[in-house]
Amino acid sequence: MKFSKILGRKFYLAASFITGLGLAAPISGAELLECPVGKPIAAWDFNKGDLPSKNGQHVEWFGDHNGIKEIPDTMMKGIRFHYRGKGPEGDATSEWRYKINLPLSRSWEYLRIFQPVNYRHRYYVKIETPYSLKDAEWRVGDKIENPWGLTATVGAIKENYLFIENFPQRFDKNWGNGLLIKNNSTGATLEAIDSRIVGFNNKFSAQWQGRYSNAGMIVETQAEVPANGGEHGVSYLRPTINRSKAHKGTGTVNNALSDLPGVAFDPRDNATIIEFVIERIRSSAEGTRDGSYRIWKRTEESSWTLIHENTRVYAWQPDNYFDHGYVFGWANSGYSEDTDFYLLGWQLWAEKPPFLQ
Repeated sequence: MKFSKILGRKFYLAASFITGLGLAAPISGAELLECPVGKPIAAWDFNKGDLPSKNGQHVEWFGDHNGIKEIPDTMMKGIRFHYRGKGPEGDATSEWRYKINLPLSRSWEYLRIFQPVNYRHRYYVKIETPYSLKDAEWRVGDKIENPWGLTATVGAIKENYLFIENFPQRFDKNWGNGLLIKNNSTGATLEAIDSRIVGFNNKFSAQWQGRYSNAGMIVETQAEVPANGGEHGVSYLRPTINRSKAHKGTGTVNNALSDLPGVAFDPRDNATIIEFVIERIRSSAEGTRDGSYRIWKRTEESSWTLIHENTRVYAWQPDNYFDHGYVFGWANSGYSEDTDFYLLGWQLWAEKPPFLQ
């Protein structure tokens, strides 16, 4: 049973939540209100009103990120991460940094999040045309097709540029280089001059040593097309490792569990609580591939599930520990309308949390 649902444009809470913040399994009221059993080195329950200055011995937040906010149409509250809606090439950012005063060579980060009511990971190809597009011939939502029968949807229009989404393959040249593009909704056609993919990755969680992003293990999210097993609008995990002090050399860590990355944010979970634990373990020695990236997820509909695992990564440097981090961050894909995440709770562990056993 879901504790929440959307009725029209208003968000309502089930009676069990109203009477005591108790949720049906698998997320119990005790787990929502209290830290999971065990001993995290730092823990905040923003939904209970814990201030960022609390428990600052081992972890200190940089500021309070505008403080704890009420979540509209709910009885919850948390730290708000506001991403302003922008045009098709407009990115956005909302980031909260912290310092780890007890340097860790391995860490487990726990995040409890209220997913936005309107979340959708957008992903565009930008098509350049030789002339400004007529409003009567090219409209948002129109269905288009290339000469090979590949289809897409018009997502935005700006002067002589057509931004398309919902395409089956990532290769942007399917839509440029003089190809004839047909609008199946209006019958109009155009000859494309060029095309390119617009940025489609967003930051989610990061930890590093010293200068950002030195030896960073940064979890991003990205879009995936159906040809790669993805689904439009869903956001997939993209864990990365950076071995450079100059913010270069980032590489994606493959998921040994599946050919498809784990799902980070699914629009079917909009307006509900989701939880993550991110395991980061540095390599034991230079040249040794025994570092680890593992990510677990729990939703209102599911129990804790390991959705990403790779225990053979190389993550080493002379100062082989984490002492800084952030939550969320830059969204290169951006959002078409204002989109708000709320961080309900956050913890940092120096050992694997017992609730994952």
